[in-house]
This record gives sequence, C-alpha cells and structure tokens, in this order.
Amino acid sequence: MQLFLNQPFVPQGNVVSQKAVGNQSHIYMVQGKTFQYKVFADANGNIIKVAAMSPRKLAPVSYFIQNVNTCTKKLVMRVPLRMAEYEYTCPTGTYKYTTFGVIGHLITTAELVER
Repeated sequence: MQLFLNQPFVPQGNVVSQKAVGNQSHIYMVQGKTFQYKVFADANGNIIKVAAMSPRKLAPVSYFIQNVNTCTKKLVMRVPLRMAEYEYTCPTGTYKYTTFGVIGHLITTAELVER
C-alpha cells in the first residue's frame, strides 16, 4: 500500500476514521498486509503525515514520497541500531522521513515539512 504525502487520501480496505480534536484534520487507522498505518490528513483531505508500524520491517520511503528518485536526500540525525532521520527535498516539497524502534516494534514516519 502506498500513501503518498501531499496527495488526497482515498480510503482502501479496513479504515477507521476519527476527527482530530480542535482542528479540521482527520486521523485514519489503516490495516495493510504488512503494516498498520496511522494517516493524518488536513482539512482538504490531503495526507500530511503517515506512521507505519510493524514488528519486523521498516516501510521504504517510496511508500510515502511519489517519484522519490527526483529528490535529494540528506541525513539529519542517526542513532545506530535505533533511529535515523532523513530530509528529502523534492520538486513537490520538503519531507521528513524517520525510522525508529527495535525488532518487534518498528515505526516509520513520513511527514510533509514544506510544500
């Protein structure tokens, strides 16, 4: 399943929706084959942040950023065997991609920083 940032969210499969308190954004829980996703969408329905959780795998950046091969990648921070944070500068905007966790509880987060 690919949930591209800065694109409209189209619910697929098993989706649970809830409205965020205090603003007009929405939060969706999506169960995929490998990952459980938490999708944050703005008032217009565009995806602004995605967190993918899995016990054994990290979600690749290509699941979240469309045409990632046209982007420049910069390592922002790294803690060996625990976490890494990258910044992708693309023609469509700037994105932050973070991996975190230990085997059994891995989380991959991607979010839109700047359009």
